[in-house]
Amino acid sequence: MDAAEPAALEAPALADGRFPADFTLDVTVLLGPGAAERLGVQDRQAKYVLFPDGSLHSDASPFIDASTRPGRVRWLYEDQVQYLWGVCAQLGFTDADRANGPPNPDLVRAVRGERVALLTLRADGRTWTWVRRAVGDEELDAAAVRVIRALAVLSWLPDWRADDLLPERYDYGPDPYAAYRQIRDRQGVEKVR
Repeated sequence: MDAAEPAALEAPALADGRFPADFTLDVTVLLGPGAAERLGVQDRQAKYVLFPDGSLHSDASPFIDASTRPGRVRWLYEDQVQYLWGVCAQLGFTDADRANGPPNPDLVRAVRGERVALLTLRADGRTWTWVRRAVGDEELDAAAVRVIRALAVLSWLPDWRADDLLPERYDYGPDPYAAYRQIRDRQGVEKVR
């Protein structure tokens, strides 16, 4: 995040300088089968939910879908919630009339090789959803990435390092049964019951 961003985001607040009392932000990132593993947190299957009381719930896992409700990670301060509202307003996500998502975002699925970002907002008694898709090597929409990364930073979810994508190798040390096999071989026992 740029240090200059918070100052630029104070303008999109409501007339009284605050975010709506019922502001809720629900962001889901889905990966279709065969989607390439990437290092950025925006390209990882994850779920972020900010409730009106300031509680931020999030989780990153390959088992997450649009209907997952992750556990609470932390409580946000009012200025942090204002920051998220400002980011959404600056990027145009607070305009409910332009939203392109279905009434029920739980029905959205990612097809083979696709990454999908679902952004569902609630404010002033209305709920609307934005859907952003990227196929293959395409990058997700930059506006959606900015919201996802802001939520990831507030949820303490870092980007992966290259080593995180390597398979884990386990070295269990020397064979613990080697001594018993040597004894068996010296005694000439052919069959163990």
